[in-house]
Order: sequence, then structure tokens, then C-alpha cells
Amino acid sequence: MAFYQPRADVFISAPAVYLPPREMTNEQVIAWMGVSIRPEWIARRTGIQTRRWVDEEQAVSDIAVKAAESLLERWPERKDTIRQLILATTSGDYPTPPTSPSIQHRLGLQRVGCFDLAAACAGFTTGLYTATAFCETTGDTQLLVAADIRSKFLDKRDLATSALFGDGAAACLVSRDPHIGAFQFVAGELLSDGSVADIICLEAGGSRLPCSGAREREQSFLKMKNGPRLFLLAAEGMGTAARSLLDRLGMRLDQVDWLVPHQANLHLVREVARLLECQPGRMVETVQEYGNTSGSSVGLALHRLCENPELRDGQHVLLVSAGGGGLAATALIRKVRRPC
Repeated sequence: MAFYQPRADVFISAPAVYLPPREMTNEQVIAWMGVSIRPEWIARRTGIQTRRWVDEEQAVSDIAVKAAESLLERWPERKDTIRQLILATTSGDYPTPPTSPSIQHRLGLQRVGCFDLAAACAGFTTGLYTATAFCETTGDTQLLVAADIRSKFLDKRDLATSALFGDGAAACLVSRDPHIGAFQFVAGELLSDGSVADIICLEAGGSRLPCSGAREREQSFLKMKNGPRLFLLAAEGMGTAARSLLDRLGMRLDQVDWLVPHQANLHLVREVARLLECQPGRMVETVQEYGNTSGSSVGLALHRLCENPELRDGQHVLLVSAGGGGLAATALIRKVRRPC
């Protein structure tokens, strides 16, 4: 476990988001797959009603740039203060080179370092932890973008994944400047269990199995190897990670005002809420509308929370996520005196 609690104050802007305009209902997913099931079956199994998919010509850099541009429209005077760009994604434009330099160039950022961070569905939370650590160490403003496209890696013959995933991006600034912050970073923790690293996997395209070596078509698509076990591991992993962070801080569950979990599917989201004794109405849900947007899901959900008039100054918000590779990431942030 990698616990981190900054000694200096580090602030986080409210996220800006981008969702592709192409909305896919359960009926449309079924038609795309060419299968004979009722839309209610998908809704009952996943809790998802719609999700957003990119158009064929769009890549992850495109949706990441859209989210970042929306953020910088809100903070135009801060653009020249950004010294590092972190892109949290597992669906970059290419296996190599990394995608973040393309985003840096298209945004017109000057004298900026950048790198890609691969933490699967834990992307936004891990990226926030990382950006905060860099910000505290260097004093420089960080631009965090979490973006994933899953629709291009779905097998029409695999209902378990095709009904589940959507595409989206979220971006925020991380800075020592309190004027930029809707939230203050309190603490975070990263965990991993590599014994289940391949339980959700896209096999082809890496050094173990280059695209040219793929013999089975399924190897070129995202696949969950054991859905029921994955559900239990994700729920228990997020619950354990959240309790571990609060224990480190000497806090109780009832001192958390809002829960923002990774939006894997509605049943998993609500199981995490049950495990963490979250009060009704104090957990953010977006999965019904957006599907599982992988690394961007916590950022999208935090954006939704910022629109809630019941979010008050001084309240604690717990971000908790689990991702492929057996990763888990948590962060506790506090609402500060600035409108979202």
C-alpha cells in the first residue's frame, strides 16, 4: 500500500468533461451486435440504460483535447502556468508513441512535460494522486486528463463487454493556488494485487502478443475472463481500499459526506455503497447514463457531484476505484470555498 498525505496544501479544480454525442441505447447495442435479447435484460443485469460511443474517426487524443479545452476555457489565465500534462488512459492513439505529447501540442502548451499513465479503471484517481505529489514537490500546476475509448475494442459476440462500456474524458487542474480549487487533496492510497492481473484483458498489441501474432480474433478485443469473480474482487477491493485510507487518517465512515466510486455497473456501485455504509443519496451514480467509462468514470462522476446543490464547503468526498491489473486507488478530498 502506498499512502500519501501532502504536507502542503494542494488544490483541485472542478473537472471539465467530454462525452461523445453519439448515444447508444440498449436497443441500439443489441442491433449492433445482431443478437436476439430484450433491452430489459441488459438493464437488469448491468443497470445501464445508455452509453456514449465515439465515431469511427475519433481517437482518445480527440476526446482528451475536448475535455481539456473545456477546462481551459474556464481558466484561460492558467494555461501558461501548466508545467506538466498527465494523461490517464489504457486506450492511447497508438501502442507507441505515447498520446500525451500529441495532446500537449494540440492544446498549444509550451515548456510542458508529459507522460501517459496506465491504471485502467483506476485512472482518474491514480492520476490525481500522482498529479498532487508532483504539484507538492515542484510547486508547478499539473493538467490531469483521464480519457478512455472502449467501444473500439468490443467484440460483437461478447455481450458481457459490449453492453457494459462507454467512452468519455475528464480533465482538471491541480495546483498550489487556492483560487483554482473547488477541492483540497487530503490523502490518497494506491494498492495492487497482481495475482489477478489478467482477469480483464486485451491480449493482443503488447510485447507478449504483438498484433501480428494474434491467432484468435478474441485476442484483439477486451475480455472479462470471470465476470462473477471480477465483481467480488472489485467490490471487496474498493471497500478494503477505502477503509484502509480512512484508518490511516483516523476517520470513521460516517465522517465521509459523499462517495464517488468507479462506475463499473450499477450493482457493483451499490454493493460498494453497502460495504461502506453509505447513506442514501450520498453516493454519485452516472453509470445508468454513461456506462463503464473506464479510467474517466470517477472524473465524470465528480463532475456530476459538482452540479449537486447539496455539496457544501468543508464536506469530505471519498473517491474509490478499482481497475484491471488488480489495481485499486482511493483519494479523500475536501470541498473548499469556491463554486464548482
